[in-house]
Amino acid sequence: MKKILALMLAVVLTLSLGAVAFAEEVGAENTTPGSTVDNDEDTAYDLGFGDLEAPGSGEPDKPGATYYYTIMDNDEETAVDGMLVSDEIAKHLTVSIKESGDSMIDSYAIVKQNGVYKVKVVTKETYLTDETEATWTITLKRNSRYTVAEATVDIVQQWAEITTVDNDGYGEYVFYASNKEAEEGAKGASYDHYTDDANIEALAVIPSAADYAEIYFEDTMFWYSVRNSSSSTVNVYYETSNQTMSTTYEDADLEMIFFSGTPEFDYTGTLHAPADEDAYVYAIIDGKLVADEFEWNDESDCWEYTSRTIEGAVVSDIELDVSLYNATVNSGSDSDTSGSADAEKDNPDTGAVDYVNIAVALGVVSLATAGAVALKR
Repeated sequence: MKKILALMLAVVLTLSLGAVAFAEEVGAENTTPGSTVDNDEDTAYDLGFGDLEAPGSGEPDKPGATYYYTIMDNDEETAVDGMLVSDEIAKHLTVSIKESGDSMIDSYAIVKQNGVYKVKVVTKETYLTDETEATWTITLKRNSRYTVAEATVDIVQQWAEITTVDNDGYGEYVFYASNKEAEEGAKGASYDHYTDDANIEALAVIPSAADYAEIYFEDTMFWYSVRNSSSSTVNVYYETSNQTMSTTYEDADLEMIFFSGTPEFDYTGTLHAPADEDAYVYAIIDGKLVADEFEWNDESDCWEYTSRTIEGAVVSDIELDVSLYNATVNSGSDSDTSGSADAEKDNPDTGAVDYVNIAVALGVVSLATAGAVALKR
C-alpha cells in the first residue's frame, strides 16, 4: 500500500512540475526563453525594425498578404540609409515569432531583398468573411542566443466589400465584382510599403432589403442571380485562369472562372454562361470538372447551372475529356505556383510557431502514462 501511495505522489508531483513549466512558457509571450541581451560594445548589434505601421488607410489587409519588416541598423559604419545590408551581421541572425489571437502565419524567414535584409512573413490565404486579428512578437537573435531586436505588431485581415452599383428601389440589387487590383498587382515589398498584397473588393454584402441579387464578374462572361431572404455576406473572389486546365486541354479555346471561397447563398441560384449554343460548358464541383450540369435556356439565350454554392465553370469550343483533368486533380498536382523574387536566407528558426510548448505537453502526457502503468503493476 505504501508503495502505491508513493508512486501516486511521485506521479502527481511530476505532473505538477510539468504543468507549471507549461504555464510559464505559455504566459511569457513577449520574451524569448533561454536568451539574454548582449551588452558587450565590441560584439553587440544595434538593430531594430522598420515598416511596423500600416500606411494610413486603416483598411484591413487581404488574407494571404505577405509582410516585410526591414531590419534597421543603427551603426553608421555598417548601415546604408539606416538599414541592414551587412552579410557578415546577417549570417549570425535568426528570427522567431510568437503569435497570439487568430492563427494567421504560414511561414517566416530572414530574406535579402534589393540588398536590404528584412523579415518576411507569409500569412495563410483564407476566404473567410469575418475579420481576423493577431499580435506578433518578432524577435531577432544573434547566434540563437542574444536578443538583438524585438518588436510587436498588430495585424488585421479581411476581404474588402464590393459596393452595390444598382438598386432599383424594389428589392432588386446588382453587384459588380472586380479583380482589377489583383490582376494589376500591387507595388510593395520596398522600404516604404507595409505589405505587397493590396486588398481586393470581394465581399458581396447582400442586405435583407434585397429580395433578389445579381452579381456580375468583371472581364468574364459569367454572372450569378439568386433570391435572398436575409442579410448575408459571401466572398465572391474569383480567378480566370488555371494552369492545370490550360495545359491539359491545350487545343481548346477556354473561358473559365473559379471561386476559391465557394460562396454559398440563402437559396439555390443560377450561374449564367452566355456562350454560344454549340459551346461545351462544364461546372466545377468539389474540385472536379463535371459535364451536363449546365442546360441551354432558349428564352435567355444562355447556358445555366442552378446551385446554392458556386465553385466555377469552364466554357470550351471543343468537347473535353473530363477524366484527364480530374485524374490530374486526384494526383495532387493541381497547383498553380508562382516563383518568388526573394533570395531566402537559411534560417534555423524559420517556422509558423514555436513548438516548445507542444514538446512540454507531450512530455507531461508521457510521464502520466508511465505513472499509470507503474500503478497498474
